[in-house]
Amino acid sequence: MAASSSLDWKSRADKLLQRWESLQEKGRGDVVLLKVSTTLQSLNDIISKDIQNCDNSSCLHLYSQAILDITFFEENQLVDEEFPGDDSLQKVRELIQMLLEPENLLEECKLHKQDMVLDVDVQECLRWRRGALLYMYCHTVGERESWLLRDQRTFHQCLEDGVYYLLKMLHTRNPIHLNDGVSVQDVNTATLLAKGIFSDIHVLALMYCGEMCSWAVMYCTEVVQTSEIGPNSETRNKILNFREVGENVLETYVGVCEGPLSGQGWNTDNAKKILQYLKKDRI
Repeated sequence: MAASSSLDWKSRADKLLQRWESLQEKGRGDVVLLKVSTTLQSLNDIISKDIQNCDNSSCLHLYSQAILDITFFEENQLVDEEFPGDDSLQKVRELIQMLLEPENLLEECKLHKQDMVLDVDVQECLRWRRGALLYMYCHTVGERESWLLRDQRTFHQCLEDGVYYLLKMLHTRNPIHLNDGVSVQDVNTATLLAKGIFSDIHVLALMYCGEMCSWAVMYCTEVVQTSEIGPNSETRNKILNFREVGENVLETYVGVCEGPLSGQGWNTDNAKKILQYLKKDRI
């Protein structure tokens, strides 16, 4: 069997199509869902031309884009409805598993020595979306429960996963320095690139990450970390020091917002308050 066929793109495309069809009742005419339809059609066109030897990288790119758009639509519904019902966390986990699938496929191909490439922009977006979704869930649930959490362990796991995904997103690209043969006329831009800050989303990720770390320190004090924490194999065995990580990302956030991004509307008041809290009573 050919390498492309072993990935069964037809089956994967069909599953996404079924999910897209199930969303039509609520989102008929939605721009994002219309975009998904076009993307899936392009994916099927590639598959139908040569199902045995279709281009893995092209298929992965279209497959990833369809996943990003479908999950974006569903995520917006959850956020707008403030994660209603007892099954909202299960829905969040389901969306995260979908957002993990493209990178899992990439790793699978590497193990079998098959050629497949995932654009760095897409990879970065997949990681950002996983972290941001967990941030929104934790923020919404925390506020709703007035931070008197009924299940600290589950909340702690969500925070750990979210921080881990945001850190992965922030390290998707390597920092760029002037001595790397890159010429940048603007000093502020050079400073940002050297710190690995390539867009506003990177700045926002620093703040989200810092806030999630502070919530873990403030509200999950009774949770004892172990070497296996939850079902997510990607974050298993990756124990985080929330206080240390929070300090690092928030110091970077304050530094860039009051430095090269000064005057561009980024507020550092909350970040400084959190930093003060994280640094006090350090063990």
